[in-house]
Amino acid sequence: MPLTEDRRLEILGSVAFVSGGSGGLGSEICKQLARNGSKVLVGYRNGSDRAEAVCADIKSQGGTAFAEQFDLTDPASVHACIDKIVSKFGGLDILVNNAGMASGGHNVPNGDLDALTPEIWTEMLTVNLSGPYYLTRAAAPHLRTSNWGRVVNLSSTIGHGDWGAAAAYAPSKAAVVPLTRFLSVALAPDITVNCVSPGLMEGTQMSGGAPEDYVAMWRDRSLLGTTTSIDDVAQQVLLFCKSPTITGQTVVIDGGIHFI
Repeated sequence: MPLTEDRRLEILGSVAFVSGGSGGLGSEICKQLARNGSKVLVGYRNGSDRAEAVCADIKSQGGTAFAEQFDLTDPASVHACIDKIVSKFGGLDILVNNAGMASGGHNVPNGDLDALTPEIWTEMLTVNLSGPYYLTRAAAPHLRTSNWGRVVNLSSTIGHGDWGAAAAYAPSKAAVVPLTRFLSVALAPDITVNCVSPGLMEGTQMSGGAPEDYVAMWRDRSLLGTTTSIDDVAQQVLLFCKSPTITGQTVVIDGGIHFI
């Protein structure tokens, strides 16, 4: 059912920054926010063509969007990006910590701690856990002065179960859940902080190289017999952005594999 005009007004005119906004999920989150009246900053590290394509799509539908390049692993780059956004738009209302990495091109066999080098471990934790912390810390003063400060983190359902091959990815994403709870307390009552943990989403960069038998395993483990809908996840992010009374919560969207 389409959102009513009254629902759209809740974030109409807001300024929203989505890290990893050029990917499959990130682009859908950007589009959902734009459809509901947000001015969207599409954050990316590499692939300016993809980020500009998302902006062009939003603009073609009458929305406002700009691409912003930054390095999620560098606190100075993060601060500079936030400062640039605030200088350009006069403030920041919504932060969606969507950027992440699943393998970074590394192949770590299930249970092989020798292959899981300290360098791979550190890189994964820096992108998936430190990145959201860096961004939220830099954005917090501006979100506090907003009348609608919102932070939505993206974790992963892998962090809630036993997926042995995700030796570094699983703990790096699982830690986003207690980070969300910590931030929700630290930033209350001015800012709400919530989290979405999706399952395998077909059509994203992370799932693009997955073999069919791996995708089939996700369907088999799901009570609903399906992988995760990108639209479902984006809609949940939108709901958290709109809600005035939800904070510190994590919602798992994986078709019924994990329950928390």
